Amino acid sequence: MNDMHEAVELPDPAVKRLLHPTDLPEAREAYLRGWWFARLSSLPIAVALGAVVWVLSGNLLATIAAPLTTFVVGFVASRWHDARAWDFIPRRRQDRDGAGPWPLLASGLDALALLVTAAAVILAVRGAPVPGGVVAYAVGSGLGVALLQIGEIVASVARRRSDASVAQRVTMLVAVIAGSASVAVFGRSDGWDRESYVLVAAGMVTMLLVYLLWWSFTRSRRQRGEEKQ
Repeated sequence: MNDMHEAVELPDPAVKRLLHPTDLPEAREAYLRGWWFARLSSLPIAVALGAVVWVLSGNLLATIAAPLTTFVVGFVASRWHDARAWDFIPRRRQDRDGAGPWPLLASGLDALALLVTAAAVILAVRGAPVPGGVVAYAVGSGLGVALLQIGEIVASVARRRSDASVAQRVTMLVAVIAGSASVAVFGRSDGWDRESYVLVAAGMVTMLLVYLLWWSFTRSRRQRGEEKQ
């Protein structure tokens, strides 16, 4: 923590022990900058951007480059600003769950991005029909995400997480189900057969496996960090 940050006067611990950057005028601006940049590195928003670029341009290179560039810039900038904001608060007094309405607003934007993606996919499929199997697999992937969201909601309730935390996950669940259902209904014109349902199941299993691998990776990384401390 540098001298500038040490000079910030913090509230008396007896009055408010744990602090969030939004509680301090000096840290709030950096936190909010980081929050907005983090939206650019949100996976649903990046995917939505790519889907919109694809519908508007039909150019594969632009479809990949636009969200990838936005994601990288947003990720780096959000991490930097977020770190600067937390530098104002000693580690022992940091309240990592005290962000107020901002996480819920982030979930709302992510949910909106998912619906935009679904609409873009439907428009793309209507304009240039793709194999029904691709649509079925995409729907299955969406349902896999929905199952993960349901699991997180159950876990949040069991752990007695805040109402805001549960609301975030419910918001995403509604958006995922709505988007997947829309693609299933409007994205195919040739009907659903047995092979389609097999591909739906394959999409679901793929998402669950990806999540399991990511969970294992983050868990082992967290454990290594705790061992170093």
